[in-house]
Amino acid sequence: MELNIEQEFPATKNFVYFNNAAISLCPKSTLDLIREYTEERRQAFLREGPISVFRRESRWLENVDESKKLFAKVIGAKESEVAFIPNATTGINLIFSMLPMKKGKNIVTTDIAYPMGAIVCLKQREKGVETRFVKNVNGEVRIEDFESMVDDDTVAVFVDQAGWYNGFLYDLKALSEIAHEHGAYLVVDGIQSIGGKRWDVRREGVDFLATSTYKWLLGGPFTQSAGFLYVREEHVDSFQPVFVGNQTIEPEQLERNVYECFDLYDFKYRSGMERFQIYPKYELAYVAVGNSMKLLLSQGLEKIERKIKRLDTLIIEGVLDYGFELQTPVEEEKRLYVNVKMKNNREVERKLAERKIIVSARVGGLRVAPNFYNSEEEVERFLEGLREVTK
Repeated sequence: MELNIEQEFPATKNFVYFNNAAISLCPKSTLDLIREYTEERRQAFLREGPISVFRRESRWLENVDESKKLFAKVIGAKESEVAFIPNATTGINLIFSMLPMKKGKNIVTTDIAYPMGAIVCLKQREKGVETRFVKNVNGEVRIEDFESMVDDDTVAVFVDQAGWYNGFLYDLKALSEIAHEHGAYLVVDGIQSIGGKRWDVRREGVDFLATSTYKWLLGGPFTQSAGFLYVREEHVDSFQPVFVGNQTIEPEQLERNVYECFDLYDFKYRSGMERFQIYPKYELAYVAVGNSMKLLLSQGLEKIERKIKRLDTLIIEGVLDYGFELQTPVEEEKRLYVNVKMKNNREVERKLAERKIIVSARVGGLRVAPNFYNSEEEVERFLEGLREVTK
């Protein structure tokens, strides 16, 4: 399907938005759907709309259920391996709370881990678990360095895909083979690339994954976002959530206690992914991201990834020509976006923003993250702006 970029992403006419690793622009069709949804709610609360809103008979529930199917397509999973969660942070905490952490065990992560993920790993010290940090080399974390860190006491290998500040892409298949050889699990925070590249969690051997909807999935404002949890099929019934709620128990038991009588003197866990959905479905967030995922799938995730990397390459060629250094691998297969080493990075970020060029100051550099709706002309504008504010 041919996409009218200016129609779906009109903001691209007004400024250069290379801040997609922070939050992506939201398609106009998704924003229109958000407005339609909220207006229906507004009318109902003004007593001018359908009373079904108050009876959990919303016409939008099909959209919510469909979003789970669409997310499964995006990552190459089965719908039965996906659950609704509030956000990536909740998902990573949920995963680590279920894994067999105990004294003498260890977790292997990296020194380019996002702070949230590093904190979750370090918290396991309270259970006597060591966190081992593989050091990066020029923004890249080498497979051989993982191999030297992972052993038979490793519970989990944990990475962000992509690396949050420099876009480094891990070889997940190689990491999963290392982890599984030692009886460990591969846990991935996918918020920085799901929607921006082609995924195949089954082929790559991912055991657990969590993400939020407001970045590359184009789900809208981060304050109105939600998330998805993936658990590999063979693990689904092997782990129990640390928190429980209505969906934790068998549906028949819940229905009986809601409509007939109280008999919850004991309970049985329900089977399947639904028992991990402790948080109520945030209907609007899933309605929104469902529409955006349809758009992404219609464009093709491989095509999207190629476009992003092509723009990255033009950015890299330009900044290297200007004499800047990178904190990102040059090779296309190793990165999704770019970090340019930069003195006074916050000041440069501010000056670029004054020129309507939006990037992020991150870890001693500028994180520059174009998306498929950006253009080569915008790359030229960015490079020209960078040259002006740093000369």
